[in-house]
Amino acid sequence: MAHVYWTEGKLDKILEIRRQKGRFIEPVNPRESAKMVDFGSNDTLSLNSSGLLRKAFLDEVVKNPDFEVGSRSTRIFEGTTQYLLDLEEYLAGLHRAESALFFPSGYEANVAIWSTIPQPGDFVVYDEYVHASIHDGMRQGRASKRMFSHNDCECLRECLLDICKSNPAVAEGQHTVFIALESIYSMDADIVPIHEMLNLTKEILPRGNVIFSIDEAHSNGLIGENGSGLVCHYGLESEISIRLHTCGKGLGSTGAAVLTNETMRSYLINYARGLIFSTAPAFPCLAAVKGGYNIVASKEGDERRLRLQNNLSNFYEKLTRHPTWAKCAFSGILSLPTEKVWRTGDFLTPIIPLVTEPGQASSLARKMQSAGYQVNPVFYPIVPRDKERVRLVMHADNTSAQIDEVVHLIMTWATSRLANQLQRSDRPVPEGDMYQNVAFSD
Repeated sequence: MAHVYWTEGKLDKILEIRRQKGRFIEPVNPRESAKMVDFGSNDTLSLNSSGLLRKAFLDEVVKNPDFEVGSRSTRIFEGTTQYLLDLEEYLAGLHRAESALFFPSGYEANVAIWSTIPQPGDFVVYDEYVHASIHDGMRQGRASKRMFSHNDCECLRECLLDICKSNPAVAEGQHTVFIALESIYSMDADIVPIHEMLNLTKEILPRGNVIFSIDEAHSNGLIGENGSGLVCHYGLESEISIRLHTCGKGLGSTGAAVLTNETMRSYLINYARGLIFSTAPAFPCLAAVKGGYNIVASKEGDERRLRLQNNLSNFYEKLTRHPTWAKCAFSGILSLPTEKVWRTGDFLTPIIPLVTEPGQASSLARKMQSAGYQVNPVFYPIVPRDKERVRLVMHADNTSAQIDEVVHLIMTWATSRLANQLQRSDRPVPEGDMYQNVAFSD
């Protein structure tokens, strides 16, 4: 057993280094978080916390009294039940896609897509901020990979031009360029400039040998008709060949669906190792997904989407119009990547990234948690070293009073930091300079 203790000692040392760097991960204590007001979870439509999802799930149980609790086999054998096929057909119809293939999680679905579909000679061009699961899938895949700067269309253009210049087979349409994107990015909460990207690829790859894939984890259930997502919201179903819709955020449950054509669906069934060699999802998981979709595609879903948007507008209005916000933002104590654009888009995203000074995210998070509000600090390597933050998530059932208190806590903390900063400074911040450099909501 000596080798076991030796290995454990090595692991302990590595964990201690991570702890010293402030990057040690400890899951939220469920007993503690249950007592707090939720400004952290991905249950953005409050389907779980309201009990609506439980009721919708039980309705599915009543409709299917002969259901089996477990799953008997892998998807390629008896694991493909009629209920699962019916759910996939329903999802394809709601999202206006040719077909759907269900996976136990969005992570597994992304690994399946990117490890199998791009072929040797193809290129995967990806936004630098795409999810870790896309990276893990690409590592297992056989295509070449190129990264472009986040949401930067000019960088994407240069990347595609360089690929065409150095790879005649791509320029001539013999190999495919896959472009991996997200609809809403989970840390900066910004939206993909999809129209610009579609236009420039048509210019650079006129033979049409380009396939767009969009991960709609943070738009599923929240925007578009019946919560059908960003692609449907813009009517781009025919332009985006692969869509991934996860069910663990706006839908409140778990699992994911890959929306694509029948050929790619069949290819995944034949070559995605995670799907072939894992037990298929069982009825309780599938029934929760169907129950969630039943809600988001109803009048209740419309009302909850509207409440969520109103809550977000309320929050941004109160935070950015706070008397001290401009000074705190100018001083670098807090910043909002979404501050300049929150008034201009078709919709607001539920994630609110409060970027702090380096080393201060934990302090702000503790301030809010001690007051009974559950939020999550986020550190490197999840975000860049100098962009650590407190990540708030707004929910449909958050109240105006709760939003007022959250804004008060944030600004009390920031104002205190500002006072300390000014005391240390040799020269106060000139009012004129401050107002010339800060983007205001009005």
